[in-house]
Amino acid sequence: MSLTAFYVLAAFIIVFAVFAVTTANMVRAAFSLAITFFLIAGLYLMLGSPALAAIQFMVNASAIPIMTLFIIMMTQSRSTPAPRVWEMVLGLVAAAGALVFFRQAVVHGDGRISPMGADLLGQGLLRSALLPFEIASVLLLLAMVGAIVLARREDG
Repeated sequence: MSLTAFYVLAAFIIVFAVFAVTTANMVRAAFSLAITFFLIAGLYLMLGSPALAAIQFMVNASAIPIMTLFIIMMTQSRSTPAPRVWEMVLGLVAAAGALVFFRQAVVHGDGRISPMGADLLGQGLLRSALLPFEIASVLLLLAMVGAIVLARREDG
């Protein structure tokens, strides 16, 4: 893998992710989110994980943006106010904190990242992270049902 190609792809991912968060037009935000997910799938391909790239493309780059666009179109909310400065600063502080946390969680004593095969990843997800994934799936289902109820609410 070329390090230059990795950095170029990572730069595009950051640009589209920032645009998805900072734009006031919700449709443009959904499309830039889809492009971000698609570029992340390309990053997975460059890193030598075609199965993870396929899952990223099928689930995150295809299904989630389409569902988001349906929700936007059903609720008639095509624009939002632009983020304020303090919100952007708070987001940057949270992102920096997450980077520090994940670096400490992933990097071991010698400063190298240990690779993890698909079997170890699957075992880790089914043992230690099963409950958080189930909770997240129930919350997403509730959010979808809530969006449908709000879209179907009649005046009167």
